[in-house]
Amino acid sequence: MPVPAEAYKLYAAGDISAAELQELEKFAEFLEKNAAVFGDPMRAAKALGGLAVAAPTLAYVGSKVPQTLQSGVNAMRFESGLGRTLEVNPHLGSAQDPNLRMAYKTLQTTNPEYAKDPLIAGTILDMVMSNRMDPNDPSSAPRFDPALLSEIQKGAPRAPDTAGALGSAAVKALEV
Repeated sequence: MPVPAEAYKLYAAGDISAAELQELEKFAEFLEKNAAVFGDPMRAAKALGGLAVAAPTLAYVGSKVPQTLQSGVNAMRFESGLGRTLEVNPHLGSAQDPNLRMAYKTLQTTNPEYAKDPLIAGTILDMVMSNRMDPNDPSSAPRFDPALLSEIQKGAPRAPDTAGALGSAAVKALEV
C-alpha cells in the first residue's frame, strides 16, 4: 500500500513534517508487509470460490486502509501540534497530562487553524487549564468557557456553502 499522494501534498504545504511523512511511509510499508494479518482478500476470494463472493470484503478492506492512514495522520498532527505548543509554552505542563490533551483536542476539533499556531493554542490552553470544573480542585477537569468556545468557533475557517449558493442562484433564476 503506497502512501497516498495527499500525504506528500501535506508535506509540501508544510502541514506535516519530514518525520511525520517518514512515519506514514513506515506505516504504509508495515501494512503492505502484514497484509495477511489484516486479511488477504484475494486468498479469501479463492477460498470462497470467486471474486464476486469476495467483492464486499475487498470493498471493506479497501475502504479501511485510507481511513487507517488518515487516523495515523490525525494522530501525528495531534502529537506534533501539542508538542510544538508545549515547546513554546512549557508552563502548561506535560504532553501526557490527560486534561491538557483533552483541552488541546477540543481546540483542534473546534478550530484547527488556532491549534496549529503554538502562540494562539498556548494562550487558549492557559485560559482553559486555569478554568476548572471545580475551582477549588486543581486536579479537576478543565472547563471551556462557553463565551471563549464561541469566539474560537467564530474564528474557524468555514467551507463554502455550496448548497446555499446554488439555492440562492436557483431562486434568482426563478425571479427572472
